[in-house]
This record gives sequence, structure tokens and C-alpha cells, in this order.
Amino acid sequence: MYPTLFEIGPFIISTIWIFIIAGFFIFIQLLIKSLQKKRDDFKLLYENSSFIIISFIIGARIVHVISNASYYFYEINLRSIFSIFAFWDKGFSFWGGLLSSVIALLYITRKNKESFKKWMDYVMGPFLYALPVVYIGKLFDGIGYGSKTDLPIGIAFKNMDIPIISPVHPTQIYGTVLFCISIFITREYFKRKKEDLRIQGFKATFIIMLISTSLFIENIFRGDTINTIFNISITLYLSFIITAASCIYLRQLKKQAHGNQ
Repeated sequence: MYPTLFEIGPFIISTIWIFIIAGFFIFIQLLIKSLQKKRDDFKLLYENSSFIIISFIIGARIVHVISNASYYFYEINLRSIFSIFAFWDKGFSFWGGLLSSVIALLYITRKNKESFKKWMDYVMGPFLYALPVVYIGKLFDGIGYGSKTDLPIGIAFKNMDIPIISPVHPTQIYGTVLFCISIFITREYFKRKKEDLRIQGFKATFIIMLISTSLFIENIFRGDTINTIFNISITLYLSFIITAASCIYLRQLKKQAHGNQ
């Protein structure tokens, strides 16, 4: 594909960053529209947006480095230590970034005496819409490539960073399609179950459940996995646990809502 958009001297502009910026723009625009529709104040997120973004990046990087410690610390020297801060190698953990940004939002809402669940409901919808755009960028870059396949849909990446020369599962396309399906399911569900929108935290948990399910399916076909337990990707375990926990929490929210009526 096209991992490099263009080069200016020693500076390389990666295609993935353009799509990440596009995804972030979509996220912000949809979030503003959502807040305007609910007639809520954007000030809380506007004043703390940099803190949340930085938290996402740092958390995503830390979890990625820890989960790939054998790669980054095969030798303990200055070079390996500085490699931790080499963000341009595009090594980030989705769940690490999501967890750190959620913790940052929890801190902000508690500090300002706001409802954490309410703001999670606001944020997760636009976040889901941004994911397909980012995954298209991953396709161009070759990040998160799949395992070998003989199926006609297989893609052969001409990228030095990808060790597999044979056609592989287009997991980036799988992810894009799965997230688009998740968007459709979310829209249709809350059209029919409008009463669930009144339960704070329900929409956010529902979307997290769909995202984790999509990632679980995508990771079944991944070929770039380094860390496994019993030859199964750690990401698969994590996605399954988050999906199961989300389902349980959704039931609890429903029971609490019915109990308060």
C-alpha cells in the first residue's frame, strides 16, 4: 500500500497520521453536534481536550511498550530506552489509549462535579464513527496486518515492515466493515429503544461492547501478534473479557433503571 504520503528532506509524513487527524476531526464535529442537540456545555471538554488527547497517546504507548517488552528491551542501553519515545514507529495499543483517556475523563468529571456516565455517553458515539476512518489509514499503512490466506480477498503488502510476503487477511477492511456494522446496530437499537438513552452510561457501555466484539473478531485473523498465552493473542482475551463485562454491566444498568421506576 502507501505507508508514506510524502517526504520533505528527513521528515516523513505517514499516511496513517492523515487518517488519524481526519478521524479526530470527525469525532470533534460529531461531539459538538451531540452537545448542541442536548443543549449541554462543551466547555468541560474544550478546556481539557489536550489533557485527554495526551492521556490517550501516552496510555496507548505505555501499554504497547509493556506488551512488547521483549522487542523494545532485547538489550538494555540508551538506544532501547530512547526507542520508548519513538512515537513515529506507530506502536500504540488501542485498549491502552482508551483506558487512559477514560481515566482522564473520570478525573475531569469528578474534579468538576459532573456525571462521568453522561460524558461517556456523549464521547463514545462520535468515537465509534471515527474508527472506520482510522482503519482505512491502517490499511494504507499496513498496520495490524492479517495472517496468511489463500482466499481471493487476500492482500499482499509491499511494505518492508511486514515480514509476510504472501497474501494475508485484510484485517483492516474487516475492522472497517465491523465498525460500520456497529454504527448501524447502534443507530437501529436506539431508534427502537429510546428509553435506554435515558439510562446514563447505557449508550457508552453498549458501544464499548460492540467495539470489543469487533476487535475480537478482527484479531482472530491477525498475523502480527507477538504476545500470546497458550498460542492465543492477549488482545483476544482482553476483547472477550471486555465484551462479557459490558454485557453484564448493561444488564445491571437495566435492572437499576427498572428498580428506580
